[in-house]
Formats: sequence, C-alpha cells, structure tokens
Amino acid sequence: MNNYKIFVDLACDLDKDFAINNNIGYIPMKYMIDDVEFLSDKILSEEESKHFYDEMKNNKVTKTSQITPFVYEEFFEEYAQRGESILYFTLSSGLSNTYNSALVAKNTLCEKHKDFKFEIVDSLGATGGIGVLVHKAVENKKNGMSLEENANSMRETTKNLKHWFYVEDLKYLKRGGRISSSKAFIANALNIKPVMKVNSEGKLEAFGKKIGIKRCQHALVDNFIESFDSNNKVVYICHGDDLNSALNVKKLLLEFNDTLEIYITSICPIIGSHAGPGTIALCHIGK
Repeated sequence: MNNYKIFVDLACDLDKDFAINNNIGYIPMKYMIDDVEFLSDKILSEEESKHFYDEMKNNKVTKTSQITPFVYEEFFEEYAQRGESILYFTLSSGLSNTYNSALVAKNTLCEKHKDFKFEIVDSLGATGGIGVLVHKAVENKKNGMSLEENANSMRETTKNLKHWFYVEDLKYLKRGGRISSSKAFIANALNIKPVMKVNSEGKLEAFGKKIGIKRCQHALVDNFIESFDSNNKVVYICHGDDLNSALNVKKLLLEFNDTLEIYITSICPIIGSHAGPGTIALCHIGK
C-alpha cells in the first residue's frame, strides 16, 4: 500500500506550489528575533521573508530552537490514532538534534499505537536539499512504492545529496561557533567568501575561498557540473533575500543544461538565522 503522507519540518525550503499540489505536511519550528518568539508553521510569503532578513540587517539577533520529543508526540498523535502512515524528512542530524528527538517520539507512539507506521529519514541536509529529496519521494510514491520501500530508497539517495553554498557575511557563522572571530573579521575585510558544502555526515564543511560574489556563484555551478547526474534534473537554488544572485546562478546552470528543472526559493528563518542575508545555496542529487 502507498497510502501515506509525506512530512517535512520548516527547515525545508520546498516550492510552495509543489507542496500544495502534493499535499506535503509541515512540522512547525520556532525561531526568535531578539526576545520575541515566532512559530514557523508555513512557507513565508515574499514580504514576510524580506521582513525577516531586514531585521537581521538591522542587527537584530536571531535564534532557533529544536523540536522536542514531546512536541513530536503531540503533533503526530492524531495521525497515529487514525492509523495514517507517515514518511517524515528531518533536518540533518549533523546540524540539529531533531532527528534523534523524532526517533524518541516514534518509539513512544508506535508502542502506544501498534498499527501506526512511521518512517523517519535523516535528510543529511537542509533547505532546498530536503526539497530535492521530497520531489524524489513524491515520484517514488506515484510509481507505487510502499512506505517502507520509499523510506529505504530515500536513505540511499541521501548519500548523493549535494549542497553547495556561500554566505555574504561571516558574522552569522561566527555567532553560531562555526568559525573564529578573527577569521570572520579578516575574511570580511578582504571580501573573502568561504565556499561551503554539507558533507556526507550532514555537517558543514568549507572547501574553498573566493574573492567576490561572482566568483562564488561560478564556484557553485562548477561543483554542480562536476557532480551532475543526468538522471536527476531537479535543482533548488535557495537565497537569503538575494533574488538577483539566485537568478544569475540559474542563468549559469541553464547555459550548461537547459533541461534542468530549477526551483528558486527563499531560505527560511530556521536556516537563515544561522546563514544570514545574502546566502546562496545550490542543491541537487548528484553522482
């Protein structure tokens, strides 16, 4: 049987129309701007997203909080009671503890509701990377894959998930402890941008440095081309309030292959809080 519902959390920057058309469910996540808490329970509108990044540009402090096992239990209880099967993609276990929290909740719910089928996939990714996985999972479901078959297929697919990205200002990575204050100061002063990826463990990893945004954009596309798999043409370009840069990356990609299925989305507050305005991420399933 392939009668199950696909869920993601709000760390996934899925195309809004695709999500609606395929009945994708969302797990809400919380973030803070200074001392004010917000619940992210839907894809932000363009206006809402711009407001969030404007607040960051005005030096407001942004933070996020992880989903607890209790919140997961409460959220999925109604589905367990109805016996509705779930396939859920979490934010990478290398970036957050949400995957482990979801597993704790799953064990509790499945012990309580013996017939409840609940498959959790550690995306080993974030933002549009999770979006790419969801596209594949929807395709698998339409092709008749059962819940268990789809979950196992997606766990294999995560091994080939690619995230190439750069950040405009290193102070947000510094705040999160990703780099030292001295490195951030020197890099910003010299206009040096780290080109980064999410590695096979789902953790952030720097693999190059470029001077200027244009060179960063070309570096993202060069890495895409090197790892391109012609069987997987869904591509996500996600941006932190920098649509022009996202469009330029799209232009470079289409010059390489004009049959790509490219989606441009805004980076949600859950990821944007740590990456900052001006971030550009290029996500796809590669070799």
